[in-house]
Amino acid sequence: MKRLLLVYLVCCVSVTSMARQVSESVEIEINRRVREEINPAISIGILLPSGQSQFYNYGYMQAEWGGSRPDRNTLYEIGSLTKTFTSLLADGLLGNSLDQPITNWLHQAVQANPALGQVTAAQLRNHMAGVPRLSAGFSPEDWSDPFNGYSDILLMQELHTLKPDTSARWSYSNFGYAILGTILQQSSGKTFDTLMDSLFTVVGLSHTFTNHEEVDTLPLAAPTNLGIKNSHWHFTGPSRFAGALLSSTGDLVRYLHYQKENNPLFSQEAISELIPTGIDNLGPDQLFYKDGWFVLKPGPETEILLHNGGTGGYTSFIAYNKATNTGVVVLSNSGSLMDDVGLKLIYPDFELKKPVRTIAYELADQIEKREDGNLVYLYDSLMKAEYPDNVLHVYWLERYLFGKGQYKVSNQLSDIMVSVLPDDYEVMEIKGQNLEKLGKYRQAVDAYRIALKLNPDRKILRQRIIVCEERAGG
Repeated sequence: MKRLLLVYLVCCVSVTSMARQVSESVEIEINRRVREEINPAISIGILLPSGQSQFYNYGYMQAEWGGSRPDRNTLYEIGSLTKTFTSLLADGLLGNSLDQPITNWLHQAVQANPALGQVTAAQLRNHMAGVPRLSAGFSPEDWSDPFNGYSDILLMQELHTLKPDTSARWSYSNFGYAILGTILQQSSGKTFDTLMDSLFTVVGLSHTFTNHEEVDTLPLAAPTNLGIKNSHWHFTGPSRFAGALLSSTGDLVRYLHYQKENNPLFSQEAISELIPTGIDNLGPDQLFYKDGWFVLKPGPETEILLHNGGTGGYTSFIAYNKATNTGVVVLSNSGSLMDDVGLKLIYPDFELKKPVRTIAYELADQIEKREDGNLVYLYDSLMKAEYPDNVLHVYWLERYLFGKGQYKVSNQLSDIMVSVLPDDYEVMEIKGQNLEKLGKYRQAVDAYRIALKLNPDRKILRQRIIVCEERAGG
C-alpha cells in the first residue's frame, strides 16, 4: 500500500507542480471520445520549454471497458512515426551522399532498370522520388496484417520494373521509405534491428522496440478500430523502415527533446526550401515537408514540425511548435486520429474536430454480435435516417474481416463500398477479391475487369483475371 501511495503521489507531482497543459475543454472532448469508444485509450506526453515533461492518460488499455489504465510507459504501435527515425538514420549514415543516385547502393536493381538512375536517396527521404505510395505488386496474404510477409526479395523484384513518375511532385510513399531503408542496410552492412537499437541507445530510449516479440511482458494497449478489437500489424523486410516501431509517450517525449537539441530543423531559424505537399485539411497552402517531417505554417511567425502514423488498431501523433518551444505526443489504440488534440495542445488557435460514431461502428457492433445477415439493408436504413457515414471506416472494417477470412461478411461490406464509390479501381478490386474467395469466379472476373479499366497499370489484376478464368473453366 505504501508503494502504491508513493507512485500515486509522484504521478500527481509530475502534473500538479506545474500548470496543467490540458485545458478543461480539451479534456472534456478527450473523455467523450473515450466514453464513445472512438479512442478507448489515449496517452499524451508534453515537452515544456524548460525541458520538463507532463503526462496525461485516459481510458483503458483493453478493448473492453475495465482493466488497466495506460501510463507513460504503455506501448502502442506508432506506424509512420517510424519514418522520422529512418530519416534520422539516413542523415547520420549517408550524410552528404543523400544527394547521390541510388545506383551507389542498389547496383543490381539499377542495372536491370536504368530508370532508377535518376532517383536519389534524398528524394526518397522527401517523398519526391516519383514512386507510388505502395508498390504496384502490393497484394497482402492477410489484409488484417498487410505488411507481414513483405521481403527484400520482393522489393528488389519490384525495382526491376519500377517506372518513377518524373513530374517532381511531392507524393507520400511507404514504398519509398522501404527503398531508403534497403539503402541504409546496404551502406552500413547492418540489419534494421541493429540500426534502430543503436539509435535508441544514442537517444536514450528504453521503451521503444522494433517488433512485438520484444514487448511480450510489457504493457501494450490492445488494438481496436470502430469500437471492436483489431489486429496487430507486423512489418517485415524493408517495410519495417516505414512503420514497424512500437513506443510510449515517455520515450517519444525524450525523442522530441533529442530532436530539439540535435536537429537543425528544430532550431529557431525558419526552414528553407520547404516542399509543398498540396494537403489542405490543416489549412490551404499551410502544410509542407522537409527531411522526414511535415511542417505546418498556420501563421507567418509559426512553424510546427509534425508527423502522424497509424496501423490497423493504433494512431500516433508527434509535433513541436518552434515558436513556443513546446512539443506533444499523442498515442491511441484506435484507428481514429488524434492529430487535432495534439495540435490544440501546442497551438491553442487550432480548432478541435468532433469525430463521431459512424455507420461503420454500428455495422461492426452487429458483426461482433453475429447479427450480420443483411448489412447492406442496415447500412441503407441508417443512411435514410441520416446517420453519420464515412466510407473509409467501412473500408477498414472490410479489410480486417477479409484478412480474418470472414468472406461472407466482408463481401457485404464490399457491396456497400461499390454503391458509394463505383468508379474507384481499388473498391472494384476488393469486390473481385471477395467474389474470388467465395468461389464466384466469373463474377470476380467482371469486377477485376472493371478495376483494370479504371487502372490499366495495375498488373496484378491481369494475373487475377487469368486465374479466375481458369478456375471458372475458361
